[in-house]
Amino acid sequence: MAIRAGILLMLATLTPLAQSAGVCTPLRVGYMDQNRPPYWMGEGEQVPEPPGAAVDLIRNAVMGSGFNCLPTLVRLPVARLRVALEAGDIDMTPLAEQPSYAAEIALPRDKDGHVDRNRALHNTVVVLVRVKDKIPSSANPNDYFRGKVLGSPQGNSYNARLREAGLTIDDGARDLERNIEKLKLGRVDGVVVNLVKPEHLALTLKRYHGAVVQLPQPLINTRLWLAFNAGYYRAHHDQVEALWSWLDAHRGRLGDVMQKYRKPE
Repeated sequence: MAIRAGILLMLATLTPLAQSAGVCTPLRVGYMDQNRPPYWMGEGEQVPEPPGAAVDLIRNAVMGSGFNCLPTLVRLPVARLRVALEAGDIDMTPLAEQPSYAAEIALPRDKDGHVDRNRALHNTVVVLVRVKDKIPSSANPNDYFRGKVLGSPQGNSYNARLREAGLTIDDGARDLERNIEKLKLGRVDGVVVNLVKPEHLALTLKRYHGAVVQLPQPLINTRLWLAFNAGYYRAHHDQVEALWSWLDAHRGRLGDVMQKYRKPE
């Protein structure tokens, strides 16, 4: 009994020392296994360097939140990510707004127990159109594009939401440039794009010499959660809460980390 008491005393003494020394809290981050520049780079299971702006942002958040080591990156098909999170095969993954969330998924909550919308990644989605189509700048995209076709990159988290709103989405192309080519050819009537940093989009549009412009009114505003497995959240409550709060305090960081992925103009 004395030996057992001695061991417990030793563990109690060592625990705060280990925490102050910055012990690593392992974290498995799952994300799509498809190339979606500038957010996710590369194809398949291998993680390239640089890995993409969204991965850089996640690494920044993890290192700024007391995990004390970089996360392990796990690339999976999009359809498997939520299932893997609920099963605990991964600890965290980006998750778009949903009508409801499984009990196995932990999201930030406010003091009333509601999902905290501040501690999320916020995106404004806008529409690009051809100047020669003479669409009024006052057009409401949600109304104007009903019965028309909008191009959107494969795997975008908001594609399902746009379809639920009654819009027709062509998500056969993988990136913005391919969708703009479809627009120029008249195969789609508009192209949806995240307005993460307005100056970045303005530089992209300069390549088209005024033939393609952005409609002023946004299509939708979206949120993307960094969602955790509920069991992992209970085990590492302080670090996870700190990560969500870090995102709220660094809302402009994604636009900053995207800078190194910009193509030379």
